[in-house]
Amino acid sequence: MSSVAVMRAKSLSGCNAVFRTETLWITAFLAIGAVGGLVYNWPDSVVADPEMAPEATPASLAEASLDPAPIDATVAEQTPLRENPQVADQPLHADSVTQQNDTAGQQEEEGGIWSAISPPSKRSQPIDVNVLKLGDNYLTGGNSIGAYQHYTKLWQRASLPVDSSVLIRLGLSAEQAGLLAESAKHYRNAIRVSKRGSIQQVLSLLGTARVWELEGQLNDAIALLSELFLLYNHEDYPNIVRQLIIRQLADCLQKRLIQTNLVATALADEPMQYHWCPLEIYPILEAADFKPPAEPEGNPGTGLKLLQNPRGDASLILVEAQLDGVSVLKLLADISQLSGIRLDVTERAKSALVGRLANVDSPAISVSLLLDQVLEPLELSWSQSDDSIAVMAHTELTERDAASYDLARTQRMQRQVQLNFPNGVVRTASIMNEGNNARLSGGWELANEKYRAAREANPLGELNAKLFFNEASLGLVRDEKLNALHACYMTLDQTLSTELQANVYSMIAELELEFGQPAKAITAASRGIRRAEDPQLITRSAMTLARAYLLSGDPFSANSVLFDASADLTGERNKRLASVFGTYARYQHVKPKHGLQDEGQRLLMALSALDPNDVQTFADALIVSDAFTSVGLRSKAIDSLQVALDIAPPGYWNDKIRLQLARMYYDATSLELANATVESFGSVSADLLPTILLLHASIQLDMGNLEACESICRRILAMDTDKELQADTLNKLGETLQRSGQHYAAALCFAGLLPEPEAVDAESGGDAEAAQ
Repeated sequence: MSSVAVMRAKSLSGCNAVFRTETLWITAFLAIGAVGGLVYNWPDSVVADPEMAPEATPASLAEASLDPAPIDATVAEQTPLRENPQVADQPLHADSVTQQNDTAGQQEEEGGIWSAISPPSKRSQPIDVNVLKLGDNYLTGGNSIGAYQHYTKLWQRASLPVDSSVLIRLGLSAEQAGLLAESAKHYRNAIRVSKRGSIQQVLSLLGTARVWELEGQLNDAIALLSELFLLYNHEDYPNIVRQLIIRQLADCLQKRLIQTNLVATALADEPMQYHWCPLEIYPILEAADFKPPAEPEGNPGTGLKLLQNPRGDASLILVEAQLDGVSVLKLLADISQLSGIRLDVTERAKSALVGRLANVDSPAISVSLLLDQVLEPLELSWSQSDDSIAVMAHTELTERDAASYDLARTQRMQRQVQLNFPNGVVRTASIMNEGNNARLSGGWELANEKYRAAREANPLGELNAKLFFNEASLGLVRDEKLNALHACYMTLDQTLSTELQANVYSMIAELELEFGQPAKAITAASRGIRRAEDPQLITRSAMTLARAYLLSGDPFSANSVLFDASADLTGERNKRLASVFGTYARYQHVKPKHGLQDEGQRLLMALSALDPNDVQTFADALIVSDAFTSVGLRSKAIDSLQVALDIAPPGYWNDKIRLQLARMYYDATSLELANATVESFGSVSADLLPTILLLHASIQLDMGNLEACESICRRILAMDTDKELQADTLNKLGETLQRSGQHYAAALCFAGLLPEPEAVDAESGGDAEAAQ
């Protein structure tokens, strides 16, 4: 660390930059000077007591199996407990530490080390590096519980009440083991005993922010990380410190964004996967042992300087900020004066800014990032329009405006992550997450570019699987169904996550059903519902599975699926549709009876309860049409079929629904509508073409177009069709010839023989002569 940075850290540490309202408990541990400037007198009772092992180690850890032989042997050789009267005869409180410091000629104030803002962080006894390394090996190897036990015994037996390096290790191992209360306690102790602005103190503050993040206190974590960003995000601090600040802040902002109501609703309709990279343990352990040079005399802040101002864009204006406890109102006024941008502050925002101070130490920071970090702890937001910036309180924003601001701020921090991580998994994950955020605002092309950039980084494992899933999801909204299906199967090939598998299988089931593959849809939806734990995923898979069973002619299985998933169904729309599906399935399987057991009456009640907006997919509209048809409501069935035809994708289902609609018009003797529906067919599959032609022939016959009907029938008979369809076509041709007076040819058709056209012409000519 350069001497200038050390002087800045020391001079900035004592100034008041406590922004949060109603959260004095947050500022308590900041009183040591890292971020805030309030002074608290911490009670002596919080000092770790080596005689109180049961309180220091939870019962679950005490029962865990861990061989303490390496610890006991090494510690016994160096510092036997009974040879140290301070450890053996009395607890190691602040007074005992003061006595040890007295022997070295260092006097502490009366009351112990905890009354000092920054007590010295010195080991009272030397530690064998091998013993410390053993705990590090436990931690980096994934045995966080064993590491926590190891560090706890080392802390107790080696008399380390004020060693920030060991306290950081205790907090880190407890954090990884899920012991958040213990982790917060150790990080808090490490903050107290570390030097102001030291790397150990920053690491402890970052650990506290992670604990808050794990506990769901995202607003508190973001406020703390924002202040750390203003002070320690420059080259005078190691990369691990700067990267941790930016990465944690981006993750917290991203998690808070996707928890908002608007974004959660959007993700329910258009699912996307975000990736959170695991914490790298080893660099933190190395930084915890970093020994900075001696701190020189402090240097006060030099103010705010403008570095560049292109086009008055807050995201491009760069300033140098070295501010020591400056008023936030003055900071905003200086920004406006230097950049030429007018700042409009609302009255409610002004009341929140009165008396608030800020500490900033950054050789180059954009105005957008500076405003983000300064205003966040005050629950304020900003937006730029042309040459003016409006500063408002969060409570003054609508839900959509607040979500837009959070989205914009998250995107800015994701770009900072990509700048500070030139390569690797963290950068790739950030690019993918930024693409997801772009989709939230409708930027599909930008999202596609981000996904492509992330793909070029050749991700592996779960990140690769999530990227494939996001590409599949984007393919769906862009109507690239085949590419989406391919990406879904690639996701299954890469992931080991059951949650992601459940999402993918539900998506595959919907795609296969849309492509006219009900059997494959049934397989995928069945696998998805077995893996799903989230009620929304269970609902999605169960409804798709019921649709596939009904459309493939298996009502019994459809009813069974809906019955098993009835307790997990979410959403009133899904419940109403499930009622129609289940009742219609039972109506087909169980013969109608009189009275209360009549499934027809129940089906009518379920259909009448449907809301007009409940039917949103072609499959739902098709099934509802079949249900209306089964109870004799033909007009309702036709209306529902028309809806299904309008939203059905081109291909198998579009042709099948069009054929069913034409047949229903024909049954209702609406011959003109039936003929128009049949003639609206485009390219038709070879399997479905003979059936469509036979219906067209029937329509032409009833409309009196005998020549057209005969031509269509002969075209069908020239095709390679099954015997049943050939017999039906011959009968239809026989009816046509009979109505045209060709009785002999009609008799041949009824007998299963196809008369030659020439014979028909001769016969018709002979009949004409006889008639004359």
